[in-house]
Amino acid sequence: MLSTIQAASIRSGLSPHVIRIWERRYEALTPSRTGTNRRMYCDEEIERLKVLRELTENGHRIGNIARLEKSALEQMLTQTLERSNSKTASFSVDATTDLDTPKQYVKAYVEAVKKYDSERLRRLLHRARIQFGQRPMIHKVICPLIHEIGQLWQQGEIRPSHEHVATFVIREILITPVPGSHVSPSAPEVVICTPTGEVHELGALLVASSARDLGWRVTYLGTNLPTEEIVACVQARKARALAVSVVYPDCCPVIEENLQKIRQLMPSSMALIIGGRAARGYAQNIKDTNILWADDLNQLDQWLVQLSTEKPAF
Repeated sequence: MLSTIQAASIRSGLSPHVIRIWERRYEALTPSRTGTNRRMYCDEEIERLKVLRELTENGHRIGNIARLEKSALEQMLTQTLERSNSKTASFSVDATTDLDTPKQYVKAYVEAVKKYDSERLRRLLHRARIQFGQRPMIHKVICPLIHEIGQLWQQGEIRPSHEHVATFVIREILITPVPGSHVSPSAPEVVICTPTGEVHELGALLVASSARDLGWRVTYLGTNLPTEEIVACVQARKARALAVSVVYPDCCPVIEENLQKIRQLMPSSMALIIGGRAARGYAQNIKDTNILWADDLNQLDQWLVQLSTEKPAF
């Protein structure tokens, strides 16, 4: 069966951008082409991509392994996983618990958070990335985990200190690029931040991690930044887009004014994406057609994919 690059991306856990780079720069595989020059990938090539992904996520450089034969790659992966398993054999939850689905991972993470066990949480996150791949791990594990932690905190089932432990480890995972991943110097650039009054960082870090995986160069500014500083960076970097995360509070007049001011000061050729849990409320009050609104990470990814291949409409 032959698959398009989009289907190959879903099946392998790699972004289309990474697949193209591995094909062109490292000659990791040679897909067939249709009459209209579309790439088509057979099952064996997709399995090869999966093995290469697992090896790079375990620290191997793609340039060193891209051209190896299938048997050599599989042997290397077996040895790599055996070493990894031996390191975690004494770690009871990894050694004795079957974790096959994202929901099972989230449950295990919550248990680790309640025990303030940051090392256990860190190991589980790394294991999920190896098992599911970077993008599925972000969308199906980390996003639900952040929501669950927030719910438990609001319900009083965990303490603020529990939330801090969880946030620190999740931040550590999101801010660190996947081993072996590469972003082209000619790739489009996105600046990511939160405006003055918004101090919650995980939403912005989710965007940064996802954008990097989609092949964007990322300039991350952090939280609670004055409007003038945000715009100065966007202009200096000549970025294709600015992504702003707004999580809490909802419909704050100060944040609403800052969002409008950012759009007014930015060049019209640069896209402004506003996303996060509170974005929907601001969208109802800010009637500006030059703003792209994202209700969730999937929608934001769609904007990034569109902007990377098309010129902004404004």
